[in-house]
Amino acid sequence: MARKILLLTAILLIAKTSLFAQTQEEIIAPRPLNSINLNLLGNASLISIDYERQFIIRPTLILSGKLGIGYNEEFMLCIYGECPSPDTYLTIPHHVTGNIGKGKHFFEFGIGGAIINGNTTRPYLLYPIIGYRFLPLKSKKINFRIFGQIPLSGFDVGGVIFSPIGLNLGISF
Repeated sequence: MARKILLLTAILLIAKTSLFAQTQEEIIAPRPLNSINLNLLGNASLISIDYERQFIIRPTLILSGKLGIGYNEEFMLCIYGECPSPDTYLTIPHHVTGNIGKGKHFFEFGIGGAIINGNTTRPYLLYPIIGYRFLPLKSKKINFRIFGQIPLSGFDVGGVIFSPIGLNLGISF
């Protein structure tokens, strides 16, 4: 009996020294974290150019921060006669969003805002954001985003044109 225990102990010790344990870590595939985007009809802008940075928390959770510069104009509805030239505005859109998904497809949620420079009664608009995002896994590929937003102030947006739906196309690097 003692001989069997000694033999079993020797086998286990030899097996232990010849086996190398491997740690099992979740591998996060490198993906582009920066992008330059062209934004149409969203973020309190008719058009804007934005820089965005992503922060990978987990492969299924990515935080995004964005800052841009854009253009908007006064909303006018002229039925009779000529319309006067609308006031124009410089916009500075920004947001922080969370993105939940897998691979290239993500559901986006977060908060955004826009500083509106010009003759307006609302120089700052704040809005929640929800949307869909396509994020490439390789650099120099196109990213895509479609999103919805409604200003927290309601649709009293100081006379600017505010679209509740926006479209974003960009290049990731």
